[in-house]
Amino acid sequence: MDKLYSKNASGEPKKASRVSSIIALIVCFMVSFVIWLYVMQTENHEYEETFTRVPIVISDVGELSESSNLSVISGWEQRVSVTVKGRRSDIVNYSDNDINAFVSVAGITHNGTYNLDISVELPAGLQLVGIAPTSTQVTVDEVGTKTVPVVAKITGVKHAADCELGEPVANPAEITVTGPVSVLEKITSASVELELGQISGSVVAVAPFKLVNKNEETVDNPYVTASVDSVTVTVPLYETKTVPLTVAYKYGYYNDNTCTVTVEPAVIVLKGENSALKDIESILIKTLDEKQITSDRTETVTVPLPSGVVSKDGITSAKISITHKNTIQRTFKVKDIDIVGSNYTLITEELDIILRGPESIIKRLTVASIEVSASVEDISGTGEFRVEAEIKLPDTYKGIVYELGTYYIQIVKK
Repeated sequence: MDKLYSKNASGEPKKASRVSSIIALIVCFMVSFVIWLYVMQTENHEYEETFTRVPIVISDVGELSESSNLSVISGWEQRVSVTVKGRRSDIVNYSDNDINAFVSVAGITHNGTYNLDISVELPAGLQLVGIAPTSTQVTVDEVGTKTVPVVAKITGVKHAADCELGEPVANPAEITVTGPVSVLEKITSASVELELGQISGSVVAVAPFKLVNKNEETVDNPYVTASVDSVTVTVPLYETKTVPLTVAYKYGYYNDNTCTVTVEPAVIVLKGENSALKDIESILIKTLDEKQITSDRTETVTVPLPSGVVSKDGITSAKISITHKNTIQRTFKVKDIDIVGSNYTLITEELDIILRGPESIIKRLTVASIEVSASVEDISGTGEFRVEAEIKLPDTYKGIVYELGTYYIQIVKK
């Protein structure tokens, strides 16, 4: 294989200089060595740095509360400048929060303002040069408790046009706060803010709160504590539903052929959450006892609203009108009374039994078709007693003819 050589201007081969390569290596080594010396001298040289916003920690606050029932009002928000010295390589790794500047409230027994010396604890490798200022004022006050309402505020909510947003309900509705009395005096409520966005139903959210004054400005003090960390807020979304008001019949004697019953108003508009409204198809306002209605009449009753709903249109009562038709009533004097039991004397000689039914049937009925009975077997003791009587008609008239009212007989039990 042929060897390659560079050539000079005359065309003759020229060999690479080993001396030049060696010189270049030596120069690089020397430059690197100089840089290393510079770095070592710079990093290890004693260096000063001032940390200008070191937070002051107030220590022994728990002891202050336990021994004297006092708490810190102010001073916890102060900062101090701390100058330290050490190797630059160490100092650059620290910030204001790595330096522990503190004052102790141990030994304070009365409320007031105190000028306390600031102590400093430094990370390893650092030395303290100076502190500015060297002391700070701390104010303490008596500890108290206060109960304030939770106020929930809803913002940014959107919902369907036919729905209505209800008032938010917080649980608990009140919280107890503990802290310096002078701070507690400023607190008027615990404020919860919820931004809900688009909703399609009621919302339940667990949210933090902030303590505020009468101007809704935050009252911030780390020595004020609350009985809870968060509250549950229920924001109801109400829908509406129109349902009929209805009546029922105890015995089933009333129907379209024998009676006209009207309810006014006939319907009611309900408002409530979907969970409360979805299964409501009507509202039963009264079960009519046909045997106790002796004539046509009109009565007003209270509308019993189901749990969780209200009347959107304000309706609280309804009028029931009852008009009998195609029936008449007739009075029968019944003397034959059957008593079940023994050791008695019947005082009642006869009962006036009023029956209602179709005219064609009532007119041909006789006393013989009416059975009146009563039982005295369950009566204990002796003396005169009033006993309810049972009226019975032939099965042929069942559901068609019925007695009006309740009947009693008088007996003497021996």
